[in-house]
Amino acid sequence: MTSLKHLVIEILQARDLHVVERDGYLFARKGDREVPFLLLTSLDWAKVDDFLARFSGLAGKKVIATLVKLPPASLAALDRSVTVWDQDALEHELGRTRIEGVMGKRENGLVDELMADDFPRMVSPALLEDIRAPAVGERIVRPVVGLDDVKELSRQTVAGFAHRLELVPHFVYGYVCPLYMDGEKVGVEKGALSINSLTHRVESWNDRTEVIYALEMAHRTLEPSIGMDDAKRLARKELVKVNSYEKELIREENNVTIIEKRRVAPREEEIVLEDRGVFYIPIWCVEGVHGIMMVNAGTGKVLSEDYYRI
Repeated sequence: MTSLKHLVIEILQARDLHVVERDGYLFARKGDREVPFLLLTSLDWAKVDDFLARFSGLAGKKVIATLVKLPPASLAALDRSVTVWDQDALEHELGRTRIEGVMGKRENGLVDELMADDFPRMVSPALLEDIRAPAVGERIVRPVVGLDDVKELSRQTVAGFAHRLELVPHFVYGYVCPLYMDGEKVGVEKGALSINSLTHRVESWNDRTEVIYALEMAHRTLEPSIGMDDAKRLARKELVKVNSYEKELIREENNVTIIEKRRVAPREEEIVLEDRGVFYIPIWCVEGVHGIMMVNAGTGKVLSEDYYRI
């Protein structure tokens, strides 16, 4: 049986593209243009999110090739720079390239779209029909704590009797934060962070966080209390705060050890933020006989416990 990888490589090489494999991805090259491919052999959204996060800053097109049927809501949520080669598209393209090999006549296809500057996105008729379906929309951190779990947890603490699940929106940004000492660049910090749009708290963000696109449990989706501009301002201020410190420089001079303290800090205006969108973190809010508690359903961490004073 021919693998998905071999199918994609055959299609690309039929258009005289150079194909290389690196870090688990395929790359199609032509001239100075390179297009990354994710070969999705199972419905693994962690791999999709890793792929999108890794190449989010790449100018140009990105491709997800798969023989697995993807949910319509997930397809509709993809950025326009992402093209999906589904089973229908792959079968059509493979057949077309093989016929071209016999007939010697070429027509525009999937590969030509990738290498064009402004070619419209091409998908199969079946995929277009799916995309017209209503979208679910949100990216929700996958819960690991269900209703039964939180009932048992709260029974042992606040004696919970009311449990509700709320989706709290977080703005997520990748960042590049140059560090300076005495006017010279001495390093750079890179990573990702999230801003709670209700509490305005800034925390680090794990790029491998698993997300889903629909939630079967009863829940309420909360609205942000701040906009993107405020979120970016909070992110920059937090990055300046956590990356500013005093560094000791030790040197010898005339048999005397001299210790000098120099300040290392970012320049707020040079911090680069990459918008990765809004993610919803599920939070269990519990009312109990003895107090209230909040639990992060995505991690199982107890965020707060407030006991009533009797």
